[in-house]
Amino acid sequence: METVHNSQLLPSQALNRPLNRRDSVYANVFDEVVTRRLGFKIGNLGLLIAQQSVSELSDLLEVCPIPFTATWLLGLINLRGNFVPVFDLHKLLQLPAKNDGDLKQMLLILGQGESAGAIVIDGLPVHLSFVEQDELHSLPKLPQVIKPFATSGYEKGGQVWFNFDNEDFFESLAKKLRT
Repeated sequence: METVHNSQLLPSQALNRPLNRRDSVYANVFDEVVTRRLGFKIGNLGLLIAQQSVSELSDLLEVCPIPFTATWLLGLINLRGNFVPVFDLHKLLQLPAKNDGDLKQMLLILGQGESAGAIVIDGLPVHLSFVEQDELHSLPKLPQVIKPFATSGYEKGGQVWFNFDNEDFFESLAKKLRT
């Protein structure tokens, strides 16, 4: 009698095999480190929200202007009883505002309490995933006012995304306003 070899597993064999089996075909997929971040755009400048930063997205709220101050400080909003400064980075960085009908300007609040600041952004933030090959080893030129707060970055789909230290950036803007 001839024995027929069946390549299918019996149900008991399938249930009893180890679940953490790593075939050589999939080894590289499991070893690759993926960094997931939220990014937002100011004109053509892509910035990444810091990994441990608290962030909130809102429609443009009513901004109370502050007279005799920098044009890039739009004013203050009242966010749950806290006064939060609203910055227009298009003006500060001298970047053209994207006024596409497709992109709705939104308010991105970064940080919380007294260290919070709000930025007018172009469109919604986007979820991004980066692998080691996306990391940039030399960065393109940035406006001097933001350069110390965007010291590393990634490139994805032809767009450069800079890691953004919003806390120190907001503190530098506060010092700028005091002088």
